[in-house]
Amino acid sequence: MPKLTADLLPTDGQPLWRPPSAWRDEPQLMALQPWLTHSGSLTEKLRAAVGGAFHVRVLHEGVTQLGAEDAMLLHMLPGSTARLREVQLCGDVPLVYARTLAPSKAAGWLQDLNSRPLGDRVFAEAGTQRGAIEAARLDDTQPLYRSAVKDIEHAAAILWARRSVLSLRDSRLLIYECFLGIPER
Repeated sequence: MPKLTADLLPTDGQPLWRPPSAWRDEPQLMALQPWLTHSGSLTEKLRAAVGGAFHVRVLHEGVTQLGAEDAMLLHMLPGSTARLREVQLCGDVPLVYARTLAPSKAAGWLQDLNSRPLGDRVFAEAGTQRGAIEAARLDDTQPLYRSAVKDIEHAAAILWARRSVLSLRDSRLLIYECFLGIPER
């Protein structure tokens, strides 16, 4: 496993996204590896772990302008606008910060969810496919980290996150999931 050296560090304050297996030698990651690599619904996995305490806390819904990397992953042009939904997936405490980006033609997947999990909706849809999962180590120099911990009182200095593209029908959704904690069960 290569260590993080200057040639592996991303520029411009963005995380270095790599396959989860590329990070497997990171000691902090051992307990989180099954969560990072889970290809099914993270909502279902969290619900199974925390039981009736599971709930979604909506942080923000709106429209945002896409940066180059997000636009590329959604097959859009940089600067295009997309629907944005930011939530926390919680047990007794927030466990995951999730950020979903959807092009306008897929925005219907995010509308009218309120506090219902997106995972329940998209994984119930026949033909939903998850693209490759990538993982990254986040710190306070990165905007994604700062968004994830904005409402967290005692956030860890380092967070692990994953991202993937969900394809359903003719739409793509880009999902970032930042792990704020690991369920006890």
